Amino acid sequence: MLHRFLRCLWANFLAATGCLWWAKHRLRQSGAVIALMFHRVLDNSDHQQTCSLDGIVIRKQTFRELSEHVAICYEPVDVRTAEPGVRRNKLPVVFTFDDGWVDTCNVAFPIARERQIPFVVFVCPGLLDEKAPFWPERLVALMRKAGSSLGNDEVEQLIERLKRALPEQREQYLANLRETAGGSPGRVESMSGDRTLSWAAIREMAEGGVCIGSHTQTHQILTMISPDSARRELRDSKASIESRLSECCDTFAYPNGNWSPETRNWVAEAGYKLAVTTMCGAWTKDCDPLAIPRVNIFEDKVIGWNRRFSVTMFEYATFWKAWRAMKANSKMSPAYQRSSQVPA
Repeated sequence: MLHRFLRCLWANFLAATGCLWWAKHRLRQSGAVIALMFHRVLDNSDHQQTCSLDGIVIRKQTFRELSEHVAICYEPVDVRTAEPGVRRNKLPVVFTFDDGWVDTCNVAFPIARERQIPFVVFVCPGLLDEKAPFWPERLVALMRKAGSSLGNDEVEQLIERLKRALPEQREQYLANLRETAGGSPGRVESMSGDRTLSWAAIREMAEGGVCIGSHTQTHQILTMISPDSARRELRDSKASIESRLSECCDTFAYPNGNWSPETRNWVAEAGYKLAVTTMCGAWTKDCDPLAIPRVNIFEDKVIGWNRRFSVTMFEYATFWKAWRAMKANSKMSPAYQRSSQVPA
């Protein structure tokens, strides 16, 4: 509560003193594009049941108000036609969605279409139309079933530790937890409607102008698997999407944001033209098109003290943070920039 109060106080101070305006002005002057990263957009009922972490969820009403604000005050642009380095009358904003959750089609798509906001969704073809396909949701479901007393922050820390573990170590941890929870030895299902998109839903969005990008075949962290496996994940996902949709797939999102010069080269070899990371910053003409920074957006970052969407908090979380990161990154070496990535 104190942290939220101080953050709101600081954001309002920046707005009152013109600092937020200055950051937006400098971004526009530089021809920057701001790429927003979303994962899940849930109504109140689904939000109460989901096993997804708070850091990847935004409520439906909050997303609606955010979309209205962006449509009126900024220029929503398609990731495929964005032109970093070109100065526009309004600051351009790109909407991106990771993972391919079913609510991207059921909830986010109608809102974005109503406001004529183009977006890209990055999907994992090998995990489509499944309930709880990602291990963090299965972990949370098992912990709830086992009656875990860990708080949200502790669960997030545990998940971050497991992300750095080898896949077989992580699966063993889940197996042990499943035994503690009294579950079956197979994959546990989330206790909520945490499901990924079907191909039918993906085709519906593609026909509505949504760009369908790759997020690997099975959401493998490329820096944690063998080169052969990584190349296969990149090739298979691209081929699956192109075969199903009969259109080129040349946009990519690194799972968990983890990338390196080596994985970046594999992405290029696979034929992708654009790739987004989870590094905070602005997309400028100086950015590597296969290492585009984004700003992660979730509920707590864009609501005010009254727990409603706040223009000030949104602009602080996006434009102020992107501008600060752009300034800092311009002084960093490429190696240091790579070490600054944050998890998705």
